[in-house]
This record gives sequence, C-alpha cells and structure tokens, in this order.
Amino acid sequence: MRMSHRITATLLAGAALFVVSAAPTLAQQAPANEVEALRAQVQALMARIDKLEKAPSTPAGPPASKDAPLVSADVFKAPQVTQSGNGKIKLMLSGQIGRAVQYADDGFDNDTMFVNNSQGSTRIRVAGTAKLDDNWTAGSDIEFETSSGSSRTTGFGTDAGAFSVNERKAEFWVQHKSFGRLWVGQGDTATNVTSEVDLSGTATLISHNDIGSLFGGVLFRNKANRAAGPNINTVFNNFDGLSRDDRIRYDTPTFGGGFMLSTSFIEGGATDFAGRYTGKIGTTEVSGAIGYVDNDSRTGFDTQTNGSLSVKFANGFNVTAAGGTRDIGPRDSDFWYGKLGYLANVTGLGNSSFVVDYLVQKDLAIAGGDAKAWSVGYVQTVDAFATDFYISYRNHSYDTRTTQYKDINGLISGARVRF
Repeated sequence: MRMSHRITATLLAGAALFVVSAAPTLAQQAPANEVEALRAQVQALMARIDKLEKAPSTPAGPPASKDAPLVSADVFKAPQVTQSGNGKIKLMLSGQIGRAVQYADDGFDNDTMFVNNSQGSTRIRVAGTAKLDDNWTAGSDIEFETSSGSSRTTGFGTDAGAFSVNERKAEFWVQHKSFGRLWVGQGDTATNVTSEVDLSGTATLISHNDIGSLFGGVLFRNKANRAAGPNINTVFNNFDGLSRDDRIRYDTPTFGGGFMLSTSFIEGGATDFAGRYTGKIGTTEVSGAIGYVDNDSRTGFDTQTNGSLSVKFANGFNVTAAGGTRDIGPRDSDFWYGKLGYLANVTGLGNSSFVVDYLVQKDLAIAGGDAKAWSVGYVQTVDAFATDFYISYRNHSYDTRTTQYKDINGLISGARVRF
C-alpha cells in the first residue's frame, strides 16, 4: 500500500534529523571521507523532502464513480433520477392519478358514483429519447391507462367492474429538424385532439366538448312512462378525429410562425389529415386545429371534418369554439360548441380556471335526435402538490321526433395528481 506524500516526507525528515544529530559524534570517530559522505546523504534527503512538500496531495481512497447517482442521502427526499438500462437513452417516467365522485339525477332517480375521470384518467408513461447529432433525434413512448369505474361507462347501480389496464401508446419516432417527424406504432392519429384545442385550463378535466366522458353511462328516462332510453355517451360525440390507433404518422416541421401539417395511415385502411397552429398575436395566445378523416371501409362512418379554435387574452379571459360534421351514411350528424373562461392565479396556490360552456348535437344516435349540454366549472391548481382540484355542474337534455326525455343533471368533483 503506497504511503501519502506527507507521511513519506515525515519519515525522510526524521531520517535526516537523525543523520544531522549523529554527524558530530561520527565526525570524531570516522575518517574525513566518511563524514563527507554523510553530508552528501543529508543534502539528498533534504532535497527529496522539499520536492515531496511541493507535490500536490492525492485524496485517500478510490476515485468517485462517474455513475454515482447525484441524489441526497436524505431519505425524505425522493431522487429525481430515472435511469435507463441503456446509457444512450434519456428516460422519463411520468403519469397521473385521476379520481372523482360524481352525482347524477335523471329526473326520477339519483345516484352517487365513485369513478376514474376518463378525460383525465389514471395513467403511467415511460418515454425515451436519444440524439444522434444537432439534426437527428429519436424516441419511444409506452403509456398505459388503468380503468376502475370509468366515468364514461358508469351508470346508476353499475358495478365498478374488474380493474383493467388499457393500452394508450406503444410507439417509436424519428425526427429531423428540417424534414419533420415520423411515428410508427399505437399512438395519436394525425387528427386526434383536433376538436379539443382549449386554452381555458379545464379541458382535460371538466367542462369540455367530449360530453360522454363524464356521466356517460347514465340513461335518459322517458318523461311519459319512465322507460330507460339511450345513455349520455351514445347521444354525444365531438368527432375528435380517429383518437389513438395503430398507424404510421408524419408531422412536418413547424413553419410560418407556428403552423404544422400532419397525416397518418391507420390499420384497417383509414387515412386522416390535420393542420395546426399555435402562436401569439401581440400578447394574445391563439391555438387551433382542423382535421379531415376518410374512414375507408371501417365501420361507423364514411368521412368526417372537424376543428377547434381557442384564444386567450393577456388579462386571462379566454374563448373557445369547436364544431364538426360526420357522414354516417343515411344522414349527417353535426355538433357545435362554445366556451367562455377566465384563468389567473388569484389564490397564490396556482392557476384558477372558471368556465361556462354550451354544446348542441344533431342527428347522431338517430335522425331527428337533438342533444344539448351546458356546464359551469372551476379548476384550482395547487402547484406545491402538483395537483388539480375541480368541481363542475352539467345539464344534459335529449329529445327525438317521437320521444321526450327528462334532463339529466350531474355534479362532479375530484382531483388529478401529476407526477
């Protein structure tokens, strides 16, 4: 085991001191040539001591590993590091918990339901990215959603059902700064979220145009004989593209100050096209999208056109509009949607979002079907908790040419915890 410079210097100094102290005695007993030899040894030892004292010190123990995690030993602080098994991939783990309590009254009966908010559902995601150079990057996404008592399907007296895990994304992508991005696998089609562009701060939780995602399993009741009719999820649809599916998708690079074009080819033969814009006009934020779908031979409908636009002013007030039309063979179905909102940090805890919205749906479930919905909602973000708390009231009405139904009134409150 090698001694430190300091220990070595101390030993050499001791040896030199011994030689110097012994020199007079030795000088009396030894010939002159031996005394000269001793003096030479002392000078050599002193030179070596001087050299060692000037040398930089080396810390004891092995060098620190480059792979040592840079996290505190404090057990109360969660490490902010997710490490990939492949050192070339930057890995990110994220997700959310979304649970709520909803109460509904169908005009004759009522019920309280404990649900997973299907608009802001409980999910977990693992995303990986890698960089070749300043132009080329690649990545992958795996995202799963858990479902236990989905707010889209739960109705009066409905059992929550077995806990299940649903696939949302399983894809990879390659991107070049000048040529755009190519996606392959299960994920967002080009037109997904083209009906749901919204700057109000509430769209992924409450008071949004996907009406059936909340109270969706609750049935309308015939005013005359109390008979059960269709549920909320059946008579409302926001025609939001082709959602997520197995596809190949291409996105252009952003151009013209915020524009982007997309297209995808979906398993089963469908194709879709979308255009998006996100930017600012002065101090006003503007975001919009438009989509077109050719469903080819897949069942459900033939073609569909839809879009949405949202504008948020510097003072926090915002307005959102959306609409779409779907060719379902013997007829077309249309929807129109509007929302007014205000978003600001009025509590000091995080953003507060207040909204009121209204939607009209025509001829979806059957010809002559007329569905309407309106709501008021409030979302309070608490930044310190990374949590969004919310409450909303919504009224749903539905009538056909031959039948009138009681309105369904619903109240929902819950939270989404993001990690």
